[in-house]
Amino acid sequence: MRFRTKQIELEAVRYDGHSVPAFAEGKTSVKSGGGGLSVETDEGRRECTSGDYFVLTDNGQLLVRNGGIFEAVFEPAA
Repeated sequence: MRFRTKQIELEAVRYDGHSVPAFAEGKTSVKSGGGGLSVETDEGRRECTSGDYFVLTDNGQLLVRNGGIFEAVFEPAA
């Protein structure tokens, strides 16, 4: 059986290694060793490095997604 993703829109910001989007402020801390950020998400603590995406879903969930995977699944909304 084949599947496809449901069409959804969400807010996402690519992490550039410096700035954190407003919706993720207060949920991040610098990872020891300087290898990115530690983020407290709805899925638990996740690592976010430059090129990854901060994602805010329609129901308010904060997630972190690998940049390559995110870009393979999502494209900018019109």
